[in-house]
Amino acid sequence: MSGSTRIVVIPLKKLIIMVCVIAALIILAAIFIFGGSSSDAAKSTGVNISTSTDTVKKNTSCPTYSPGVYTSSILLNGTPIDIQVTVDSDNINNIEMVNLSESVQTMYPMLNSSFDEIKTAVINNGSTDNITYNASSKYTATMLLSAIDSALAKARN
Repeated sequence: MSGSTRIVVIPLKKLIIMVCVIAALIILAAIFIFGGSSSDAAKSTGVNISTSTDTVKKNTSCPTYSPGVYTSSILLNGTPIDIQVTVDSDNINNIEMVNLSESVQTMYPMLNSSFDEIKTAVINNGSTDNITYNASSKYTATMLLSAIDSALAKARN
């Protein structure tokens, strides 16, 4: 039994260096994992992406709607948010986000500004065709436009 016991001596300097290297690797991994998420916030990469725009194009003529209020739901982090679209026979009168909790607003800070931008553009355009939005909020805008388009599909004759 006495022959199998070993004592390992690690010099203090090597131990400190090893702990510092491991801590640095953990910090870099955390930055890579949590800092590299696909958020809508414009990252400071030296390129001004707020000036570039994307356009959604679809081939539909001026639609006719059944007057009423139509809803479509989207899930953000497991929380449902309803998009209500109010239409009359020829126009989109109003678009609202319903059941928007403070936690969702906190987690998605660009949601309200993107929604207001898209809401104005869709109401002025009369449909979701050829809507232009900032590239910095591409994913949010795409999600909102698909929800609005889903509600409008329910309203079409």
